[in-house]
Amino acid sequence: MQYPYEMENKIVLITGAGSGIGRATAKGFAELGASVILADRNLGAVEQVKNELASINTSIQTVEVDVSNPKSIEQMFSFVEMKYGRLDACVTCAGVISKTKLIELDLEEWNRVMAVNLTGTFLSIQGAYKLMLPNKSGSIVAIASDTAKRGGGRIGTAAYGASKGGVLALVKSIAREMAGSGIRINTICPGPAATEMHHELQPELVAQLAAGIPLGRFANPAEIANAIIFLCSDAASYFYGESMNVDGGVIME
Repeated sequence: MQYPYEMENKIVLITGAGSGIGRATAKGFAELGASVILADRNLGAVEQVKNELASINTSIQTVEVDVSNPKSIEQMFSFVEMKYGRLDACVTCAGVISKTKLIELDLEEWNRVMAVNLTGTFLSIQGAYKLMLPNKSGSIVAIASDTAKRGGGRIGTAAYGASKGGVLALVKSIAREMAGSGIRINTICPGPAATEMHHELQPELVAQLAAGIPLGRFANPAEIANAIIFLCSDAASYFYGESMNVDGGVIME
């Protein structure tokens, strides 16, 4: 990937860095020379990402985290503070999807999706602010979804869409509350992307979803990562409280 900016000497934390958009974002930051902390519930996955990136960047750390667990989040940020003493950018990519239709959706699954996608995002953002406030600088990018704005269609994403809608409202509220802190916070709303989540879908459904995208295809995760890295960069210094659609033209607002 090519960028008009650099990230050398920046400390970047990415949750959900073991796969999909988080993995692609980690690669982009690593190529730009940032010190990257790869956080994921699957420690083996982020260790693999670290090994893959070792030839281009040796300033990569890994940490195991369950974003729905406050103690685990606290331990993650304690590690970052002890290792680096500050944090310049935080990207909340950790998430799970639910494809259970409304009538079959039980409270256990609903709570699991909310715990990871919404509560996990809240806890990650809260921890990032605590580390960034002493320096009065930093950038936070939360990952929502186009389903937060348009609904998820007929594939059973009520819980997922609701959790991502919560992320949008959360970020807007935080942006209002923390205005003047020197810390920027924004949201990315990806459309369908060729990640592990969507690889589980039936080919017929993938074709149906792609047909509804003006560009006619799913995003490559790197295309989402490009937008994330931009929002974390100084080039996006006047972006604040925004929700950026990266969806191939689905929303167009």
